[in-house]
Amino acid sequence: MAQVHLFPSVLGVRQGITDLAAALTAEGHSVTTVDLLDGETFDDYEPAAARVEATGFPALMSRALEATAGVAPFVAVGFSNGAGMAQWVAASRPEEALGVLMVGGGLPMRLLEVPWPKGVPGQVHVTAEDPFHADERQFDDELQDDVEHAGGEFTFVEYQGKGHLFNDPTLPAEYQPEEARILTRRILEFVDEVGAIG
Repeated sequence: MAQVHLFPSVLGVRQGITDLAAALTAEGHSVTTVDLLDGETFDDYEPAAARVEATGFPALMSRALEATAGVAPFVAVGFSNGAGMAQWVAASRPEEALGVLMVGGGLPMRLLEVPWPKGVPGQVHVTAEDPFHADERQFDDELQDDVEHAGGEFTFVEYQGKGHLFNDPTLPAEYQPEEARILTRRILEFVDEVGAIG
């Protein structure tokens, strides 16, 4: 069994997150879903991003640390903006982090101004035509360098399609059922693997 910190996107805790939390729980893992929006959810990215910007990233990062305090060792799984939060929490608690899985892309650690935690594996999962990831592909190489320089194993997984939050059935323009199934399986495999080491 592993402790999993689950970080949603700016759209909040939607079905893609609750379904994944249920799948992890069914496998015997303990899940902390880090809801930084106090239950608020969005259907569109523009108002969601405005809500996040109004709160401010420093405040959200602080709240992410508070919400996960005392639950360790852990695996961090984040979606979109939540991937950066997953990275931040893992880097802030390097002795407690077992692995970080990022859906929709990750950030080079220079943008978070902290190093990748030593020896911790990282995975990035994206679709080939994700419009949100198109301008950030250079980040993949930088992040790979960060992870491997710290002695961790880096894995990049690309799926067909263009969905950003492609595991969320309540986002019909993005949802990709087959890729969602594969993603869930791979997340479970990652958590099982690194959780067993922890």
